[in-house]
Amino acid sequence: MKLLTQRQSRELDKISVDTFKIKGIQLMEKAGKCISELFIGYVRDIDDPTVAIVCGKGNNGGDGFATAKFLHSNKCKLQIYCICNLDELSNDARYFANQCLDMGISIQFSCINVIDDLKYDFIIDGLLGTGVTGPVKKTLWPWIDKINKSEGKIISIDIPSGLHADIGIAQPEGVHADYTITMGYPKIGLTMRHGPLLSGEIHIADIGFPDKALNNLKGLEWNLLQEKDISHLLKPLNVDTNKYKQGKVLIIAGSKGMTGAAALCSFGALRVGAGLVISAAPSSINHIYEKKMTEAMTFICEDDNKGYFLLNNYEQVSKKIEWADVVIIGPGIDYHKQTIDFAKKIITTCDKPMIIDADGLRVFEGNNKIFSDIKAPFVITPHYGELSRILDVNIQMVNNEFTSIVNDFMETFKGVLVAKNAPTCTLYNNNVYINSSGNPGLATAGTGDVLAGMIGGLVAQGLDIEDA
Repeated sequence: MKLLTQRQSRELDKISVDTFKIKGIQLMEKAGKCISELFIGYVRDIDDPTVAIVCGKGNNGGDGFATAKFLHSNKCKLQIYCICNLDELSNDARYFANQCLDMGISIQFSCINVIDDLKYDFIIDGLLGTGVTGPVKKTLWPWIDKINKSEGKIISIDIPSGLHADIGIAQPEGVHADYTITMGYPKIGLTMRHGPLLSGEIHIADIGFPDKALNNLKGLEWNLLQEKDISHLLKPLNVDTNKYKQGKVLIIAGSKGMTGAAALCSFGALRVGAGLVISAAPSSINHIYEKKMTEAMTFICEDDNKGYFLLNNYEQVSKKIEWADVVIIGPGIDYHKQTIDFAKKIITTCDKPMIIDADGLRVFEGNNKIFSDIKAPFVITPHYGELSRILDVNIQMVNNEFTSIVNDFMETFKGVLVAKNAPTCTLYNNNVYINSSGNPGLATAGTGDVLAGMIGGLVAQGLDIEDA
């Protein structure tokens, strides 16, 4: 499913008006009609429903006024609350506000302070749209609070008020909608962080954006993954297959105190169907690997009783890479200088597809130009903290400017980026795929190790690295 960033939403509006000569009031009128039609469907079994529409001064409020026009024609009992004066509204919003006044619809203007509780069957939230860039102004907090405390069903226009359209964060709070009717295409923020909690049931309204206008949008192409997008990638196995045909995985993982990372990674590869898994193991702790791993084999690397990989393990391991279909490197290898030097040499010389995870990503801290030295197809799987160190930016910047940061990064990055968060985003070339199927139960040590193993196991069985 196609998604839009905050900037792309603005661009789509502008291109539709400037290039395709669609008037803003035409888009707004269609939005109002779509919202009213969906609303009528919600209230079909309710006698004489009462409706409050809360309108801001921008186009989101204009959609609210346009909605009121159609609901009034359907004999709905309406009250509009507008947070500003009539002359402070955007031009298109004022056009529909005047129409509402001409129709005799009750509008209270300049409602900065909420005097009464909103005792209505339905509240239509047109307070703030996709333009929110930071914390909501204090003057609007009481409105969001009153909307949330109302006993009626809440319908948000385009996006719940207060929710950032890119990063899915509402500060300090956003409207908790029962339904969100989003215009043209869903916004990324509806799928990120607080977005799914605030958005309720999402409906997409076709308000007439030209399909060709999408071709002119700049930046990455964002998509929400659905089951149908991946089910065709997983083929039934041949009845006469065997372990030698199901892919060979070499795992370079673990160190003293973190042998579990190697074990979990191997389990991940095996559980998705890899035929053979070998885990390289520092010799002094190989006995622990042997006890933890029943199905995976181990490959002993002399470690001078250090309990971690050394640079002089390179020749030995590089020969084993010839056996493998895919290499996974990084989970739990720790960050001793010799280990990182060893990992760097493996990563920059390996000619097999690679999954680079966890401590393996430390190779790129302070020098992410090393990515251009990699010869083979590869995936990196950082969480936001690791991504911030790779990009040498504050983690708060990654949290608050994720879409723009990864847009810049992917201009030169030639691998697959799996950015682990809520939700996880997979980026390759110009495409981003958001996987919203996770839950907070994944916030525990070891899940990343399993994920790296799963990706590697799928690559070993023949999936393209981006599909895996």
